[in-house]
This record gives sequence, C-alpha cells and structure tokens, in this order.
Amino acid sequence: MELIQLQNTDSLYKDALDLRYELFFREPDLPREVLFDDLEKNSLHFAIKERNSLYAYGRLSEESPGVFKISQMVVRPDMQGQGLGTRILAKLTHTACENGAQVIYLNARLHAVTMYQKLGFKTSGESYVAGRTGVPHIKMIRCV
Repeated sequence: MELIQLQNTDSLYKDALDLRYELFFREPDLPREVLFDDLEKNSLHFAIKERNSLYAYGRLSEESPGVFKISQMVVRPDMQGQGLGTRILAKLTHTACENGAQVIYLNARLHAVTMYQKLGFKTSGESYVAGRTGVPHIKMIRCV
C-alpha cells in the first residue's frame, strides 16, 4: 500500500470525499456541501491506496503561522484495525513539522483517542458533542 498526496482534481480525492461523507455526514443527514468547509481548498490531502482503491485519508490545514489542524481522518471500514490511521496520522504530523508547525491539534472521536496519544497528542479540555454530527469528540494537541 502506498501513501500519497492527493490533488483536489484526482479521482482518488473524489473517492475520499465520498468516504468522508458516508462515514461522517450521511447518518445525521447533512448536505454533501458540508465537505467543503473553509479549510478544504487550502489544505494538504493524503491517502493510502493500493492500485486504484482508496483505503485511508487525512487532511492537514495551516490555520495560522505555526498552527496546524488535522481533520477528516477516515479509514474504510473493511480496512480498519490495520494501522492505516496511524500511518496517515504520522504523515500528517511529519508534514506539519516540515512546514514549521509549533502546535498541531485535532478534534478526536472518543474511540480514537488512544491512537492519537500513541503519536504524542494529549487531550485538552472536556469532551463535547459536535454540533453538526452529534458525535462526542475531544480536542487533542501536540506541541512540537
């Protein structure tokens, strides 16, 4: 399996959008446009693929100088538990550091906190329910 950077014109990017929508936004019946938030266009997009199949995806956004946000991390359900999320997270974190990150943060679903902790993220504050999806999350931060 290969870890690659996607352009928003790639067919695998479109597959990533479909997977993100299916796993994050379909159940709460949100419109597909929710995928295209303020960060989407100016973010870096990474995926793990084999042949022409997308298995995992993550997005990295520089919100302000030295402050990076990881978001929209997703692994295809039939590929979960194989370390793909950890591979994507490591790539996103490494890329942020290469680009001058001082702080990297994300909003983790509670079941994924342990994976993020393994790569140096620490919880910050209390858990909360995401307004759009109704799913419990907690902010996690890693200082570089």
